[in-house]
Amino acid sequence: MKLTKKAEYAIKAMVALGRNPHGRLTIYSIAAAQKIPKKFLEQILLALKAAGLVTSQAGPHGGYQLARPAANISLGDILQAVNEPLARGYIRPGRRSGVASPLENVLAEIRQCLSQRIHAVSLAELTAQETTPEQVEELMWYI
Repeated sequence: MKLTKKAEYAIKAMVALGRNPHGRLTIYSIAAAQKIPKKFLEQILLALKAAGLVTSQAGPHGGYQLARPAANISLGDILQAVNEPLARGYIRPGRRSGVASPLENVLAEIRQCLSQRIHAVSLAELTAQETTPEQVEELMWYI
């Protein structure tokens, strides 16, 4: 499974903000450091703000910062903020007959396990490790 670019960029932006817990970062500085298109990053940060994960301040000393400690933000929170389906633990209902096939049951269990793991990983864990933007891109192939 592969995450969307929106999810990948949201993780990169949040890792950057998590590494800067006492100050604000501008959209420009995040976009340049993480190689994210500025206009796309604006949309992502608005979604993260609407989800209560970041706050913003306008003005010459403005920018974005985490709304709560990185330890209290999960990878699942970030993915849900940008509407990544993997974060929801979506379980596809059975066929119209109401009976799911054995394969459908196994896939539903896998999705549930993936969702639980995504919600168990905190932003603090991601920022404590020296996670590079390239490693985040590589991670997207394993999820």
